[in-house]
Amino acid sequence: MTSPENPQKITRRRFLQIAGGTTFLALVASENGGFSLPTTNAKNANSQPIFSALPYIQPGDNSRLIEGKGSLVVAWQTDDVAARYEVVFGADESYGRAATIIRAPRTVGDRGAKGLNYHATLGGLKLQTRYVYRVKCNGQIVMKGFFTTRKKRGSGTRFVAFGDNSFGGTSDHRIAYQAYRARPDFVMNTGDNVYDAGLNSEYARHFFPVYNSPKIGPEVGAPLLRSVPFYTVIANHDIPHRDANGRPIVDFDKDPDALAYFTAMHLPQNGPQFLAHPTRTQGKSHKTEFLNCAGNRFPRMANYSFDYGDAHFLCLDSNVYVDPTNAALQRFIEHDLTSTNAIWKFVVWHHPSFNVGDEHYVQQHMRALSPLLERCRVDFVLHGHEHNYQRTRPLHFAPTNLEKARLVGERDRRTPGHFRVDRAFDGRRVTRANGIIYIVTGAGGNNLYDPEINDNPRNWKRADDGNVEYVARAVSDRHSLSVFEMKGRKLIMKQVDEWGKTIDQIVVTKA
Repeated sequence: MTSPENPQKITRRRFLQIAGGTTFLALVASENGGFSLPTTNAKNANSQPIFSALPYIQPGDNSRLIEGKGSLVVAWQTDDVAARYEVVFGADESYGRAATIIRAPRTVGDRGAKGLNYHATLGGLKLQTRYVYRVKCNGQIVMKGFFTTRKKRGSGTRFVAFGDNSFGGTSDHRIAYQAYRARPDFVMNTGDNVYDAGLNSEYARHFFPVYNSPKIGPEVGAPLLRSVPFYTVIANHDIPHRDANGRPIVDFDKDPDALAYFTAMHLPQNGPQFLAHPTRTQGKSHKTEFLNCAGNRFPRMANYSFDYGDAHFLCLDSNVYVDPTNAALQRFIEHDLTSTNAIWKFVVWHHPSFNVGDEHYVQQHMRALSPLLERCRVDFVLHGHEHNYQRTRPLHFAPTNLEKARLVGERDRRTPGHFRVDRAFDGRRVTRANGIIYIVTGAGGNNLYDPEINDNPRNWKRADDGNVEYVARAVSDRHSLSVFEMKGRKLIMKQVDEWGKTIDQIVVTKA
């Protein structure tokens, strides 16, 4: 095994220490791909639950950095077999605190099979502090692990970002492994966590086994989720159906376990209480069950923000039902971005504003927000959707026609405008950026797009954009992830491919 510390050799024990957790305990693989507690009594075998998602860490409803007020969520999923659970946590293995466990049923798959979603909130946590936790089922230890809470202002922070990942291919596992080797404080996913429809069953097949794998390696994935919070944004594959007018909607009659973004994930809930463009749903069956399982997370969790170290992150829904010119949405964005004292400001949504690939070039509606983000002094905007890597030069953009940006539900949302590109910045000798850097990091696992743009500047221009050379780097022949490291007023960003090679790197500094 390799690691950033020693590329030649590292022990399994050291890998587990880097991850922040021990191995899963007492569990054995079951015939259906899940995990169960061992039993020597055949009569009791059917009374033991099968874990479709082993215990995993989530950020929880936590946004501001307030000492002693932090929280994280431990969640897991099983088949429809009730059991006695216990979650305890503390500063050491005497634990000392027990968490209340919430259970909610959720349909799994299109045949109506039932499952159970569990979560426990670990509250009252100090900032930048190591905690241990333990999960028991029917008196047996399922898992023991540890995590470190969010860092304070003035502390160095490292995170990884990627999107368009979990669909069952080997590239998923390699990206998870490289993310693990980067030793991130957290993961920022740029959307489309699972394919093809954001179903609970797809999370069980393609997501949890890869990012919470009990084993470690480029062919199996890594145990990231047991100790590393995983943030994400809602994306187009979370909204798989169409209504009678061809507009995106979630239909629970067609997919009873749809919209698992709101039931598998536990993210901050500080977004606007009344959304201008909430995710639309229909279907008489299973919708009530979904609403009960999601609780307050739906629909508010589609937009949220959080602080980590010296950075602030604003995560937004960019699906085609969103009108970015909406005044209420812009007021929320402006208030959020101007009320933070963070050195670095990131905004994350799925559909790229600036992208020279063919697959999704015309979905430019979120460009309408560029002037607002510039006024709010945003540094980076992160996207997925295009299954490749693209990095722009620092730029300013002024829309000249917002007519198509307002066409909610349409595919063609082209938004023309005037560019002002900082061509002096190179991220090596000149490191102060005049403008926002937009990054597409959508090469997280699924099939790659746009081979013609790979390392080919001649294809990084578009006539609709006046052939402005706003792209500085584009790689579409391999899967990759972004690694950001911030310390004070200096930021290093690397793009690392699925084999661990750095394919792009920039330094950004502030006065």
